[in-house]
Amino acid sequence: MRVYFILFLLLVTDAGVLRAQTGDIARSHEYWLNLAQASSLSESATSQKKAADEPQPSSSTESSVRPEDAVITLHGVCGSSGTPAHEKDESCKTVVSRREFEFLSNSINLGGKPISPGSRQNLAKTYAQYLVYEEPAKEAGLENTDQYAEIMRWLRLRMLTDLLRERIVEKYRAPSDAEVARYYQENVAEFERVHVTRILIPRNASFAGDGKSEAEQRERDKKLLALASEARQRALKGDDPDQIQKDLYMALGIGSLPPTDLGDQARKNFVAEESAELFSLKPGEVSKVETELSSYVIYKVTSRETLPQNRVKEQVSREIAQRNIEKANQAITQSARPEYNGKYFGPPVPDMPTPGTSPHP
Repeated sequence: MRVYFILFLLLVTDAGVLRAQTGDIARSHEYWLNLAQASSLSESATSQKKAADEPQPSSSTESSVRPEDAVITLHGVCGSSGTPAHEKDESCKTVVSRREFEFLSNSINLGGKPISPGSRQNLAKTYAQYLVYEEPAKEAGLENTDQYAEIMRWLRLRMLTDLLRERIVEKYRAPSDAEVARYYQENVAEFERVHVTRILIPRNASFAGDGKSEAEQRERDKKLLALASEARQRALKGDDPDQIQKDLYMALGIGSLPPTDLGDQARKNFVAEESAELFSLKPGEVSKVETELSSYVIYKVTSRETLPQNRVKEQVSREIAQRNIEKANQAITQSARPEYNGKYFGPPVPDMPTPGTSPHP
């Protein structure tokens, strides 16, 4: 099996039928972080990778085909026999065994995802077509052109990068239990949760007779802030937040009520100042009137907890994997400082491709 064929298969459009099943073989820093997340860091990912390295039957039909049995027989193509095309006869054929075909499909399936029967058939058709074109292309001298050499140089660079990135993901995708425990202890604040209710007063609400002058707008804002302060006092006394919210919106002439129960929230779900206050409150305590971009808000903490390590193990494993993969890639790239001619390339464009698209032309 020719290495250049495998590489060329990754470049051509027809390989898309396989990429649709295997993750497009897109290689960007963000792609590899997403790949680590998608793996769920389970043992099944490891066993799946082993299955990609060694043919594993998935049905009774497959199990009846031995590794040495032919899965593609291409009549009229003699491979690298050197026989001119016009002298080939019916005995001329190229045979691809199951072992050879699965070595090809597993080699280019860098993500290790299962390949559907339809995509496997399409790959076989594409492979057969390329084998038909191989000898005529060589006879035409294309293998000795500068263009061919440059394409192969590019593909070599691409594949070395892809394979190294895949190896980094494999190395760091499953952190040890000790790493998980250490990360949890060092970042336990990330796993604290508060269950909160919210009372909201829109800052763009209007009163009868409101005008648009700056002074009138300031006066309106003072009225809304006063309503928010009254609502807070009611919350401190233990009034039902749903009823407080309903009374506020009735007074303001607003019909559609926002939800008051926000459920469990993490620190990262609030701006830093609000987060610091809310996570210092005990259950039953009420925040000050918070001034947000478009609303005055009062929060009441109804309960709080710290999620135990066993409930967040998968999340922690993903975060550790992301961090380690990022560090490993940065260790390779941080010493390089590319400089691009702005007159030729124009203004800078985003470095990373959109997730799911290939960074390669």
